[in-house]
Amino acid sequence: MSSTVLVRKAGTVDKLTTASQPNMSTMPKPWKHPKSGIYYHRIDVPKDIRHIIGKTSIKKSLNTNSFSEAKRLFAPLYAETQALFAQARNRVSLTPKDIEILSQRWLKYQIAEIENGKAFGSFIVYEKYEVRAEADASEEVEDVHSIGEFLSRALESGYLAQLNWVGRHVDDLLSSNNLLIEKSGECYRALTEKMCWRLLELSRLSLNRYNGDWSTTPSALVSRSDEPLSIESANKPAMSSPMSQSTHKPLSAVIESFIAYKTHRGDWDTKTLSDVEGVCGQLMEYVGADANPSTITREQLREFSVLLSKLPTNYARTARFKGMTLLQLAELSDSEYLTTASDNTVKKKFVFIKALFKYAEQEEWVDKDRAKGITIVVGEVQKRLPFTNDELAVLFTATSNSKKPSDYWMPRISLTTGMRSNEILQLTKKDVRQVSGVWVFDINQEHDEETGLAKKVKRDNSKRLVPLPDVLIRSGFLDFVSSLPNGRLFSCVSLGADGAYSSTYGKIFNALLKELGLKPPVSSMTKLDFHSLRHTFRANSRAFGVPNEMADLLGGWKDQGQRTSGDEYGLHFESFIQELKRSIDLIDYGTLFD
Repeated sequence: MSSTVLVRKAGTVDKLTTASQPNMSTMPKPWKHPKSGIYYHRIDVPKDIRHIIGKTSIKKSLNTNSFSEAKRLFAPLYAETQALFAQARNRVSLTPKDIEILSQRWLKYQIAEIENGKAFGSFIVYEKYEVRAEADASEEVEDVHSIGEFLSRALESGYLAQLNWVGRHVDDLLSSNNLLIEKSGECYRALTEKMCWRLLELSRLSLNRYNGDWSTTPSALVSRSDEPLSIESANKPAMSSPMSQSTHKPLSAVIESFIAYKTHRGDWDTKTLSDVEGVCGQLMEYVGADANPSTITREQLREFSVLLSKLPTNYARTARFKGMTLLQLAELSDSEYLTTASDNTVKKKFVFIKALFKYAEQEEWVDKDRAKGITIVVGEVQKRLPFTNDELAVLFTATSNSKKPSDYWMPRISLTTGMRSNEILQLTKKDVRQVSGVWVFDINQEHDEETGLAKKVKRDNSKRLVPLPDVLIRSGFLDFVSSLPNGRLFSCVSLGADGAYSSTYGKIFNALLKELGLKPPVSSMTKLDFHSLRHTFRANSRAFGVPNEMADLLGGWKDQGQRTSGDEYGLHFESFIQELKRSIDLIDYGTLFD
């Protein structure tokens, strides 16, 4: 039974209460972006309170290219910033009553959203799984329940587990109420725990509403929400909701929610997550973390893509670039002719930006997906080549007496099965097994004892059974497997910093190709690497008459959405496994394995 759990948590936004306007004659002026022409409120945080504020500068787009309009918008924001600085130097503490009131204010706003039928689905869990109805049929079942089980465990586990669930809500609540308290301090911890209880109540109410029960009235849960805090003046009206001070969700909050959603779904591996965080951080620096995503123009996004193409490679890890803005880096790169990101790298990064704005539109945080349809023009791309027979002969001869089993078996397995390098490197002894009398590689997402996580697959259809070709069996592969202890077949290859074994092995294999003189020159705009073996398998499949459907399923090429019910049905039966076996053995490798 497979299960997908989606939990989405609604956020609030970040804005401060307007203080009195300072003297415009002594106040800094709005900053104009040199490329977009948009004015910004940008103020450096004094050094003595940077550790409290958590940033070196405060930047917010004024969303206008008119200087007179920018001056009007700048004044109250500047006053708010100075008020924040003053509060940082004289931080407040919250009483137990204050904590109760604050948590009820948050709950009141969220309940109002639920009662309007807008958000009850954001605080419950959806699970879908298949249940065998009859011997030859199954049906999909949906189960919906509250997140109470998760929150109960968090409340039992302590502060860090609680923070994972409500940390964003706590920060937004404090910000929208213009409060600054020390993170991890007693007040912050107490508020975090209280918010977990509030979220638990909200989840139960959401489940009732989802199930059509509108009889319960939650007024008792928010009876103190309109009372003032001890630090608020008695005649100052309490805020009705965390959202009352702003009509938009800032870019930083949208990005945080987007990353949390995708991470919770398990869509990204460690390297992809790092790439997403990197390019989203660059976008926030370019347009402002507090920018309203709905006011970010297509022109700005195109300019941002151009900026990405001008940044020096690995600038974040280069000492002399430390502290420089993106625009300064781009200017330096132009003047010194530094190596910059490739067109393909820029294109891949911008895919994440497009996914971000698509998500924001789906969540109704932007009025329109302005990244939709923007294309990144790439130059000439390096073409990956399959191996020739002569190149394979050189490679196999060089690895015939290798000390490491991975050096010998990895290229031979990939050539004859089309398997990806990380798929092979994740294989354990029990993943080589018999199904209906056929020896197979079982590519699955079972627990990896070395990483403590599920094994990685590129996409859903990558999970598959691949019959061992006869040429591998004759080469002694099963004898090799039987000689090993339980665990990974190729434990000699360690995990890479990106959380994949393939990154470690890829460096070793590329160095070998270079040593053997098989690497094509850069000027040829072609490349040869381990993945080329997978291309070679596909080319051989075509040459020796392996049906396209069989080749797709053997290599995991067929998109999940293109699979028919017959595809899924056949994968589980003896006749189909034997047909895959017959197909993979159609390929003749001549004397290569002699």
